[in-house]
Amino acid sequence: MNVFNHKRPLRRDNYDLAAALLEFLDRMKAEKKEAAAPCSPEQFALLLTGPAALRKVPGIPGAMGAEKLFLCSRDGGDAAAVREHCRKLYGADDAQGLAAFAEKEYNTQNDYTQFRSFWKGRPCFDVNALDERGRFLFNACKDFAELLAPIAGRKGFFAFDCAERLGLWRAAAAAGIITEEEFWQKARPLASAASDRYDGFLEYAAGYLCGACYDMFRGQMAEENRVDKDEMRQYVELNCRVLEQLLTGPWQAAAWYKRPPKQYKLNPGQLRPVLTGYEGGDKVACIASDRITVDGLPVGYLFREQPLDPNAPDSGWRIFAGDEDADYMADAAHFEFYHLNTICNYDASILELLNAPAPVAFRRAGDGWQQEER
Repeated sequence: MNVFNHKRPLRRDNYDLAAALLEFLDRMKAEKKEAAAPCSPEQFALLLTGPAALRKVPGIPGAMGAEKLFLCSRDGGDAAAVREHCRKLYGADDAQGLAAFAEKEYNTQNDYTQFRSFWKGRPCFDVNALDERGRFLFNACKDFAELLAPIAGRKGFFAFDCAERLGLWRAAAAAGIITEEEFWQKARPLASAASDRYDGFLEYAAGYLCGACYDMFRGQMAEENRVDKDEMRQYVELNCRVLEQLLTGPWQAAAWYKRPPKQYKLNPGQLRPVLTGYEGGDKVACIASDRITVDGLPVGYLFREQPLDPNAPDSGWRIFAGDEDADYMADAAHFEFYHLNTICNYDASILELLNAPAPVAFRRAGDGWQQEER
């Protein structure tokens, strides 16, 4: 969806917030020029930190920027001061505590996904199961997010979560709370998801702005049961200034990173109808790892779970080579939905397993399969 070709009418209550965001984004679109240089995956991840990279962090001279990953031990910063900053801002100075904070606070996209299920008339849960306070907050946040939906579109608020999580982990890496290698393990999946979701930095900026406004609204409602309009307006103006600095600076100079298309081991002309004896009817979709379809490894592990949507064609099968580590699994781009027949073309030995009811799991054992607890 092109966030600038909005077809739904914008609600103009709430002090023209949506209009202010659109005016800024349209102005940035008019000033946009072609990017001069491609960027590496690592530079792209640092660029995505965006506003968080421009904030002053005690212990780091200047701002973190997008040129390199700042490390106090290497670049002359004060690790103790950065660690204290993490304690004050995030309530933790260890990797586990920071991860818990990020999961709790930088989760606006999860909220947006829930709201969309209500807007489409297919709610993902019964809101009446919440207590009175919970219903009030949920409905208030849902209505506010709907004000931003014509701008955020289906891509939602992910950009805000991505930038803020990257900023958190960059501070942690600077202080030595996590290693440089651990930072990249956390950054690569976020960058991959952003690359696949958005088409450019302007679209990413739109998602960030919407997510930031929603996060501000959610926090004010939870703490004060009201929204300070002047504070919200000042917050929007501040973020617009920061994003303008990025969109006319580092985000202008670098092209949006897109990963090369996958090169599958089998092309469509090589696939044959080999899915025989399957009793699942039209439930023929599965998720499989690139280790099989791109790297050409045989299936080493597969399990079947109950699909979340009983009306979808999902069979519930999840199919792996068996050597995917945690870092590989964390990157959703390593997995795709396929027809079961496609994966059977890669490894026909799984045919005998596909009628096993969920929940079930199998691991390759020599020339056969061994059932495991699931």
